[in-house]
Parts: sequence; structure tokens; C-alpha cells
Amino acid sequence: MKKQIQNIAQQSDLSIDERISLILQLREQFNSEDDNQRQQNDTVIFTALIEMVDAENQPHVYDLEMLQLYALLAETFVELGDYRSLETVAHGVLDLIRYEVTPWEAMAETMPRILDAVGESVYNHALYELHLHFIRTACRVEALDDKLAGRVRKMLKLKILLEDDGWLDRLIDKDLEKTISSILPPGELLRIILRPQIGHLKKDPIEYSWKWEKIYYDVEEYLEERFANAPRAMGFCFHYWAAKKEYLNDEYGIEWHSPSQMNPGVMFD
Repeated sequence: MKKQIQNIAQQSDLSIDERISLILQLREQFNSEDDNQRQQNDTVIFTALIEMVDAENQPHVYDLEMLQLYALLAETFVELGDYRSLETVAHGVLDLIRYEVTPWEAMAETMPRILDAVGESVYNHALYELHLHFIRTACRVEALDDKLAGRVRKMLKLKILLEDDGWLDRLIDKDLEKTISSILPPGELLRIILRPQIGHLKKDPIEYSWKWEKIYYDVEEYLEERFANAPRAMGFCFHYWAAKKEYLNDEYGIEWHSPSQMNPGVMFD
């Protein structure tokens, strides 16, 4: 399949749209009844399409196609439970939109899908930057309104929670601040500042650090292997968290507080 995709991608006498169409037809030929195999095939196809379009995306004439493909790839990784690979997607999208020349029309429908997918991973620093560029573009074209208020709340909470977020402070300019203030009333802004929690449960602040993002999936793989044959009955989460706490401390020197420690009034089973 990879060789066939490469042969189509190299047919420079065909337009980008024609090559995309041919490769998507090839996708149908390799369609599998096995969901996992079909999704694995899709990651190969969407990745190849992104590489092909990116090679000819000067000056940003195919940003819509790129973002559509990144959205499809990100959603496929979520379906596979391959959250680690979302880091590559996030950074690929950031390379595309970071200079803020991508048209709003290309971002309006695709970026929410990408943000939701990346939000399934631990890559909160990339998620924050993606939100920021998306919201800044919406502000620039006067499309930032109540419909995007939830995105704004998430961005502000991430800004407060994240370790060392100052590298993007220059992007929070007066125009953006003014627009955000018109969407979120002062009382809500104050509540976000005082309690920037995301979700119903408090998390250990270490979970918003760069170090956590780098080691998280390695830790999860170790724990999945360690508990591969363990029964997942009531109370399992406490054994799992205890092992995680010990491993993080011994292997990485991280003192981590479990959900039960962070939320003493909540019952877990």
C-alpha cells in the first residue's frame, strides 16, 4: 500500500486534488472489516497525504486540505487509543498555524476537531498553544463570539495551570484581552483565576508540567504490563495508583498525588 501511495504522490502531472482523490480511492481498496486494521491503514494513508500536500503547500495555499487531513489523522489516533501519537499531530498543526497566516475559513471547522482530539492526550502545552492561535485568529477576523466561549475558558484555565507558560504571553495582546472581556463577564474571569480546575476532579499540579508530558505514556505502558493479568475488580484503582506513585518516585523522582489524595471528599472504587 505504501508503494502505491508513493507512486500516486509522485505524479506531478496531476493536481493535488486529483492525487488526493486517487489515494482515497486506494483507501477503499484496502478497506478492512477489522476496525483496528482499517484504522491502522488510515494512519498510513492520512500521514502520507499530509506529507504530500505539505511538500507543495507554498505559500499556504493548501492549508484547508492540511487541516482536514490532520483532523482525520487525530481522530483516527483517538479511535485507536494511540494518544502518544497526538503529539506529532499537535506539533504539525502548530507548524502550520503558528505564523497566523492560515485563513479563518480553513480553521473554523477543522480546529475544534483537532483541539478535541489533542485534548484526549496529556500534551497540555501544545493544546494551550493550539487554542491560543485558534482564538487569536477568530479575534482578528471578528469571529470570536459566545459560540467559542468554551474554548476561551479552556485556554485561560490552561494558561494558569501550565508550568512555565510565559513563552506565549506576548500573544495575549490588548485586542485579545478586550474581546475576551466582552465574552466572559468579570465575575467569571475571577472564578477562573481563583479556581482554574479542568473537569470535576482536582489533579496534582505535576500533571501540567513538561516533565509529565515526556514520561506519562512510558509510565502507563509499564503499569499496563505490570497489571496485565490483574483482575480489575472494585478497589483496583487504589492498587494501580499506589504502584504508579511508587514507580514515579523511584524511576523519575516525581512525588505524585493520586486522585483520591487530591480529592479526599470523593469516593472511588
